[in-house]
Formats: sequence, C-alpha cells, structure tokens
Amino acid sequence: LEQLAYCHAFTPNEIEAMHYTRTDNVRSALASLAELVPVAVITQGGHGALAVDATTGEFANVPGLLTNALDATGAGDVFGAGLIVATLAGWSLADRLRFANLTAALSVAHFGGALAAPGWAEISQWWQGIRDNTRAGELRTQYAFLDDVVPADVARLARRAPVTIGFVEGNAPS
Repeated sequence: LEQLAYCHAFTPNEIEAMHYTRTDNVRSALASLAELVPVAVITQGGHGALAVDATTGEFANVPGLLTNALDATGAGDVFGAGLIVATLAGWSLADRLRFANLTAALSVAHFGGALAAPGWAEISQWWQGIRDNTRAGELRTQYAFLDDVVPADVARLARRAPVTIGFVEGNAPS
C-alpha cells in the first residue's frame, strides 16, 4: 500500500480492496484506501462501484447495470478507461462511476476482451434505448448527462472488429 503515495487513483475490486486493507467489508476498505490515495474506487462487478474523491470531497455509490454478461475479460480495464474519460471531462464522481459502469457493462455483453470495449456508437445506442423506454425513468435521470456528451454524428450501428481466436458470438464452444 505504500506505493499508493505515488498514485492519484486506485481502483481495486472488492476482494482485492478488502485483502489489501485487511478489512472485512467494502466500506471499511474504502475508508482505509481513501486515507492513502486522492481517488479511491472499489468495483463490485455487476453490483456497481463506490468511491471517494478527496480532491472534490465527493462520495458516490452507483449500482451496476443489468446486462447479459457473456465474457468479463477486460471489464476492469474498460471500467478504468471509462473512469479516466469521465474524469478528464470533469464530471461529478457519481457520473464518472456511472459512465465507467456503463462502458464495462457494454463490454461484458460481447466476447473478446479489448475487442468488446464499446465506442461512442454503442454508448449512443444504449442511451437512445434508455431515453425511448418509458419504464426506464430512474436510468434516464441518472444518465441524463449523456445528452451533453454523446456525439451527435455517431453512426447508428456499432461495428466491432471480428474475434479472431476463441469465442464467436452465438457460436461459443461447449
């Protein structure tokens, strides 16, 4: 943990966070990490993430998004990339976590690790689906910040590079 003195942010998953801090619950682990690094984020897979940002004084606990998870390979990396994009954009901590959760949730719905990382087209498609869904009121409110950030000229269909080894969607080996 002494290496965290050189870090701005630390984003372990809940098992790692409790192990590193020798605590038995996520909230205690977050409190311990928040004493060591300006931005402490603990990911909880499909259950979302919680974080403390000492630079802004914010705490956020954001639930995960329901998705049909096919392959979690690289989801943590995609979460981290989404968090960086949202941080550079200057969003609130809760919106940073929401965006990171969204990118990770979209990535696990496809096979292929890095190939499954979503682009703006897929984010736009998801957001349009939520905006058009009359039963998604809470999600529409929580993700309303996307109205200001999703590029207007994004293609309607997300295209992904084909998986060259391993699984192919709809044709996974048994």
